[in-house]
Amino acid sequence: MTTPRPLNILISGSGIAGPCLAYWLHRLIPSCSITILERSPVPRHGGQAVDLRSASVPIVDKMNLLEKVRAKSTTEAGVQFVYANGKTKATFPASGNVEQQSGTSEFEILRGDLAKIFMDATQDLPRIKYVFDEMITAIGQSDGKAAHVTFANGLPSGEYDLVVGADGMMSRTRKLVFGTGHAEKDYVHPLGQYAVLFTMPRQEQDTKFAQWYNADRGRLLLLRPDSDGNTRVYAAVSDKNLNRFSELAAAIKKGNRKEQEAWFEKEFDGAGFESERCMQQMKKADDFYIQQIAQVKMNTWSKGRIALVGDAAYCPSPVSGVGTASAVIGSYVLAGELSRSQDDIPHALTQYELRLRPYISKAQKLPPGVPQIANPQTKWGIWIFNKATGVASSSLVKGLGGLAGKLMPAFGGTKYPFPEYERFGS
Repeated sequence: MTTPRPLNILISGSGIAGPCLAYWLHRLIPSCSITILERSPVPRHGGQAVDLRSASVPIVDKMNLLEKVRAKSTTEAGVQFVYANGKTKATFPASGNVEQQSGTSEFEILRGDLAKIFMDATQDLPRIKYVFDEMITAIGQSDGKAAHVTFANGLPSGEYDLVVGADGMMSRTRKLVFGTGHAEKDYVHPLGQYAVLFTMPRQEQDTKFAQWYNADRGRLLLLRPDSDGNTRVYAAVSDKNLNRFSELAAAIKKGNRKEQEAWFEKEFDGAGFESERCMQQMKKADDFYIQQIAQVKMNTWSKGRIALVGDAAYCPSPVSGVGTASAVIGSYVLAGELSRSQDDIPHALTQYELRLRPYISKAQKLPPGVPQIANPQTKWGIWIFNKATGVASSSLVKGLGGLAGKLMPAFGGTKYPFPEYERFGS
């Protein structure tokens, strides 16, 4: 049997999916060389809480990193739905059961902490190199045997056996290779919500629970504890009418933070609960971040010697509960299929899609009306939502938690039919 020649692989993006993919490529194909690009000049280890759910849990356990994830837990005890005066109307504690998780995962962690755990596990491995302050400017693949890549900031152009875009929902790699898609929407399907995310100092009224507050006109405040003793803010506006976001979208396109802040400040004027404090702290935050809540949907995640993974290929959106899980699982499956077909990369990429599509299809299938149904426009709608959360928090309904697991991957178990790839690796 001939030994496949060593593969030269380029990964764009050093968030969750990129380093996770590099780990599994190195473990399953030890001879390969991996370069990971990051357009930021330093590692980007900020961000809000994410979690590990479903089949991602045993994958991270195989990486021997699960206890490190536990050690960086946000300490969130569960989710409380609150009234404008801060009083609790419904409580959903963490389940303590990995197979039937609640709204708070057993592995709740800040995005930056998880990214750092994955980076720390890979950056000192042989044949893995991180390059910061660099990005791809062009990709060509004329002969089908390699992808020719040029870069923006001094990295020499070169040929790679495989290029992987792991660069997020607004992937630059995706646009270079696949264009802008139908109606030039960049394969992004808006869900009718924009959110601003930032950190503010913790105060006495901030609890160990995430506090969820609804105001009319689709306004949401979600305050969450973190492992550093601060409070993480998710302030969102939901509306089926996308025209409501035109002014904000223009400010985002211009990159004008003051205009973005002004839009949210106007929207949350008089919203109640901690809205005034949050809007004041928003303007002081050094980790201010705007996010459109959306999904990425594509008919194919690969073309020749180029593939996409994680949010760049199939972002299920934060409201799915399995955005991070999808990135971890996708990275594992992509590396695994490459290890089985090292001498036929196009075939490996076809198998990657065949293996992963059923899971992603389920992950992207949101309950009807999400996210608007959880963010009502009227006070009457909020009253109904309050009643529904009160009923759902009863012990009788909590006993039906297994049913939710059958409907949504976020609340289901850890068993999915993915191969044990290590027996195929080099």
